Amino acid sequence: VGGRGVWSRPRERNNAAKLVEELEDICDVNKGHNPIELHDGTWELILSDVEPFRASVFFLALAEAVEANLISNASDGALTVHSLATGGGEVGRVAHVIENNGTRLHSLVELKSGAIPSLPLALSGTVISSGDLTSAKQEQSTIFSLDLKNTTVQESKVVYGLPTEGGLKPGTEPNFLSWIGDEIVSSGAIFSSILDPIGGGQAASLQLTYSDDDLLIWRTPQLGGHFFCFVRSEEELWPAMADLRERQSNARQSPLGSAFALGMLNPFFSRRAGIKK
Repeated sequence: VGGRGVWSRPRERNNAAKLVEELEDICDVNKGHNPIELHDGTWELILSDVEPFRASVFFLALAEAVEANLISNASDGALTVHSLATGGGEVGRVAHVIENNGTRLHSLVELKSGAIPSLPLALSGTVISSGDLTSAKQEQSTIFSLDLKNTTVQESKVVYGLPTEGGLKPGTEPNFLSWIGDEIVSSGAIFSSILDPIGGGQAASLQLTYSDDDLLIWRTPQLGGHFFCFVRSEEELWPAMADLRERQSNARQSPLGSAFALGMLNPFFSRRAGIKK
C-alpha cells in the first residue's frame, strides 16, 4: 500500500525509519562479538525512504557520479525528476541477488512502460544491472564499494489489449522482443569513458547496517544515508535472473539491444558516439 515507503504518509515514514534504526542499533551493540556478515542469496526490497528504482546498481552509480562530478547534494532531486519524466511507466518488484561469497551484486528492477498514450500497448521487462562488491580494508568494516559492470534487460514482453467478441482482452507477446535478452551493455565502461577524465564515477558506496538470515539493510553513506531494507526471497520467484545466467555465455557485448530498451542510457550512448559534446 505504501509503495515500499515512497508513498507512505509522513508519520508512517517516520515510524518505519525508527524501526530500521532500532534494528541497526542491535547490530551496533553486537558488532564487536558478532560481526555483520553479508549473506549470498536473493533479497527482495520491502522498504526504503526513496524511490525503489534507486536500489539499482546503475542508479546508485549514477547518483554518486552526479554528486562527485556535477553538483553536490543534487542527486536526490535529479533522480526524483527522472521518476517524474518516466511517469508513464510502472516500477514493479525490486531485488538484489548477492553471490560469490558477497563479491557480486545484481539488482533486478521490474518495469512496465506505456508505448503510446491512450493505446493499450506497453513494454515490460526486468532491468538487471551487475557490479562487483569489494569490502573496505578495515577490520570488521561494513562499507562496500560497488563497481558497476554491465546492464541488460530480461523477460522483455509486449503487453497489449485487443477487441474480441467477448470484449477487450489483455494479452502478452513474449517472443517479439526476446532478442534483447542476448544483449549486454557495458554500462560501467561507458560511465568510465565519460567520467574518468573528470574524476571517475562508475562506483558507489554501500554500508551494510543490518544482516541476518532473513533481513538485510543497506545504507548509502555518500548519498544522504538513505536506506534499503530487503527480505530474503526465493530464487525461483525471479526467473529473469535464471534467463540471464542461461544467456550469459552467448551474450553479445553490444549496446544496441539494451539501448533500445534502456532509454535511461541514451545520453551516454549519444555522447560516447560523439553526437553530444
